[in-house]
Amino acid sequence: MNKFNSFAKKHHWLWAAIGSLLMFLTMSLISGKISFSSFSANFTIACYVTLCALGQMIVMTTGRGAFDLSIPNMITLSAFLTMGLINGENGKFFPVLLLVIAVGALIGFINSLLVIRLKITPMIATLAVGYILSTMTSIYNRTFNCMEVCGIMQAVIGKKILGLPIICYLVLLIVAGIYGMFRSVTLGRALLALGQNKKAAQLAGIKVNLVETFAYMISAVLAALCGFFLSGRVGGAFLGMGDSYLMDTVGSVVIGGTLASGGRAVAVGTLFGALFLGFVVAAMQVANFSIGVQNIIKGIIIVLVLALSSSRKGKTD
Repeated sequence: MNKFNSFAKKHHWLWAAIGSLLMFLTMSLISGKISFSSFSANFTIACYVTLCALGQMIVMTTGRGAFDLSIPNMITLSAFLTMGLINGENGKFFPVLLLVIAVGALIGFINSLLVIRLKITPMIATLAVGYILSTMTSIYNRTFNCMEVCGIMQAVIGKKILGLPIICYLVLLIVAGIYGMFRSVTLGRALLALGQNKKAAQLAGIKVNLVETFAYMISAVLAALCGFFLSGRVGGAFLGMGDSYLMDTVGSVVIGGTLASGGRAVAVGTLFGALFLGFVVAAMQVANFSIGVQNIIKGIIIVLVLALSSSRKGKTD
């Protein structure tokens, strides 16, 4: 038991992984069957959530209660840009992908300016930027009429290798990259130091403003990538398509073991957190719970995990 506790303290993703397994079994019991196709479908959905949740995790790691509330609006705007500009043509896939990444980086940079230079609370700053993005999308929606997915996009989101779509492997590579960043790359270590103690990080010679800027830029870029691929998955773009991702990103991050107060990031745990929430929703859908009840239960789970995380941190401080 002591060995297990020691392992769990070292690998903060473990409880989210166990929870995911238990929820998968619960969902299977409710539906009356265990199938890989069911796992694959839910894992695929979790990968889209993970993509933008990783950005939320990086922002939260900077500490002081930072959250990126512009993520849902960035997803929606990115989806509209993707569908409208590619217009079903394979030759435009990569140029538009680069454009979407650039737009995400710009939005993230604007978020960081509001937070760092104008000293606006992160939640207020990103919420305001989100409203601006939402308005821009609404204006674009008036002339938007494209719902054609190009062949390359169809292959990325639809072609399966060992039962999983290519997009899942791309997300797993991003998870591995961010895991490696926090383990051995200067930026990752600087982010952790910033979240633990900003003054100490400054005294250690870390350029905290630059590090925080990168955090918001990475978050917006990952949200933009989510919208890019999500547009292909749903076969179009519509207003509010990213709205449900806000609570899911926060939930995935905290369930996965990342501290909401900053200073600890668990990339693998974020994936398992997204998978856990996905299985919870799937189980409730099989049980015919209403959307409202599903959101209430998800909210309760997130609040409980946040409370538990805060109490554990208080005991170790």
